[in-house]
Amino acid sequence: MSSSSTDTAAVVAQRRRDSRQDQVTLLRGSAIIALGYGLGAALQSTYVYANLVPAWQYVPFAARMLANAVAVVVLIGVLAAVQAHRARRWWTKVLCVVGAAAAAGGARYVAQVVFGVYDEPTEATRDAEVLSGFLLGAVSAGIGMWALATRQKARVRTRAAARDAVHVELAVKALEQEEIRVRRAVAEGLHGTLQSKLVLVDARLAEVLDRADRLDAADAESLAWVRTELDEARDIDVRQMSRLLYPDRLELGLVPALRALLGRLPASIATRLTVSDAVRAVDDPTGSSLTISERLLAVRVVEEAVSNALKHGPASSIAVELDLVDGVLHVSVRNDGDLYVPASAGAPSGTARLETRLSLAGGRLSLTPGRERGAHLEAWLPLGAGLQ
Repeated sequence: MSSSSTDTAAVVAQRRRDSRQDQVTLLRGSAIIALGYGLGAALQSTYVYANLVPAWQYVPFAARMLANAVAVVVLIGVLAAVQAHRARRWWTKVLCVVGAAAAAGGARYVAQVVFGVYDEPTEATRDAEVLSGFLLGAVSAGIGMWALATRQKARVRTRAAARDAVHVELAVKALEQEEIRVRRAVAEGLHGTLQSKLVLVDARLAEVLDRADRLDAADAESLAWVRTELDEARDIDVRQMSRLLYPDRLELGLVPALRALLGRLPASIATRLTVSDAVRAVDDPTGSSLTISERLLAVRVVEEAVSNALKHGPASSIAVELDLVDGVLHVSVRNDGDLYVPASAGAPSGTARLETRLSLAGGRLSLTPGRERGAHLEAWLPLGAGLQ
């Protein structure tokens, strides 16, 4: 079966479910209200006749209630028969309500006569009972229609919100993919084209410096300085910028990328990476369930924590923990630098931007003081449907 046929069948099935739910809402709401009115009317009639009309020694409450029940059944039956829940125009809804109420009023009076509520009813009694039955049915069916309309509006709003949420999610995914593409392209450009050009410039400068005997000392010193700066820019600035844009080993998995990140820290800082079995399972290079965007975002969390540890306190150790619980990746980074005090330090701007980025992906971020020293940065990132 083609995808279009499957989609059409799903739409038809959904419409049928909606129609059944609409019918249940209308009939159930009308029946509950009508039974309540019927019970109240029967009790009121019994009390009035028994206490205010001395000539009436016996008032048939059961017969009255049974007649009202018949009216409710007829009301619901007519609403179901005419498919009142499918009515869309206001006048068709009014016709359905009026027709069902009229049938219920007539059936109620007939049932009263059959069940012996009245032995010889007068025309005034008949008219009063038929009218009261009609009003009972009209009010009940009207409330049922109102409940149906409320349900339909709520369903429309809910599905519109769901569609909007899907559109937003698709837009975010598209932006993530475009961001990754641009990052990769720029990183490759920095690492390849720009670095190659810098290498060529360095080679030409080397040739010039080989002929330094033809230059005066000041010019030779200036060229040597330029060469040194270009070499540092090539080895440090360009390479570091390339890694920031697209971390090393990201294609191999989250764990290899984090190991490469932590491996670039100074030897004076002790690092520890703890990865749960659940994370290793989804980050298996042979069939990773983590998307590139999810890996990149998790690496950004660790990068931000490491950057804060280096900038805001002389940390001597950084501990990173990865865990996966119910499809949510938990990233925890602790350092033992200066104690983070939110009241005076505030949230670093990079952390605030990262928190916004995580919120777009349905995650959240927490930056709190360490137990005794340093800071504790935690992130929770819901992963894709493949992990559910």
